[in-house]
Amino acid sequence: MSENACGDPGWDFPWRGELDAVTGIPPRKALDDSLPVMLRRMGGEGLPLSALMIDIDHFKTFNDKWGHSTGDRVLRLVACSIRDAVRYRGEAFRYGGEEITVLLPNAGSKEAEQTAERIRLKVYNSPVEETEGGNGDDASVPLSVSISIGVSTFPSVEGNELLIAADQALYQAKNEGRNKVCIYSAGDRTDDGKMILEVTFPAASSISEGSYVLLTKWFSHRGDLTDIEAWEISDTSRNVREIAEGQTPKDGLVTAEIKGRVTNVERRTDKTFFSFEVTAETFELMFKHMKDKNR
Repeated sequence: MSENACGDPGWDFPWRGELDAVTGIPPRKALDDSLPVMLRRMGGEGLPLSALMIDIDHFKTFNDKWGHSTGDRVLRLVACSIRDAVRYRGEAFRYGGEEITVLLPNAGSKEAEQTAERIRLKVYNSPVEETEGGNGDDASVPLSVSISIGVSTFPSVEGNELLIAADQALYQAKNEGRNKVCIYSAGDRTDDGKMILEVTFPAASSISEGSYVLLTKWFSHRGDLTDIEAWEISDTSRNVREIAEGQTPKDGLVTAEIKGRVTNVERRTDKTFFSFEVTAETFELMFKHMKDKNR
């Protein structure tokens, strides 16, 4: 991948300000400012608006094996590659962590899917060159990068659910093996309107499958709203509250009660992993909490 500066968008998005320092693309606040305006504009003209939620697969591996400077470089190169791919058609924003959101005005579901597939192939076929061992005399090693993408389109999806739907489709893409594009449809939710989150609790826990618990302190893990790290769990039926210890995350915790049903518990010495079944309304509320926190 070329390490050129990210280009400018062709569409007249309503936000102008400083770019994200790491990726060189507009930050989350720009997305929050732009989305309502673009929805009103497209809706007023009877035109579609598509959203792409993009996540770099196994991003933690780049940080762990090659260091955070390489991880940041991978993130910047992928972000610029995405922005270049949608230049004159839309805009890319850093949503959080290694997750990037693209808005495509006047793009229906089929065009958005084709654009997403073009972006996926462009990233996959452009390895990042890295010097093994950090010494200029060492051999250059091509680091393979892949991305997963979820796509949703207004007006098929209500405007206030556009990013939530794209994020759900992204979760499906990752769940099906990553390095692929998935399109959101109403059938992505379970028949009773439930949605599944993956939760990490950084401590041993006594929770059991089938119980209903509250996540009272939590944050979106790695910038993915379907991947939650909970720091306080309450099981009101047993009058039990469990609190994880450690340094508060850099981006801070959300203090809000999110109720759901525990499934598929996996216990380890210092962590507990479980699936968390919530209503679609709860998921939307979580999205609002995260949006408010990042303003």
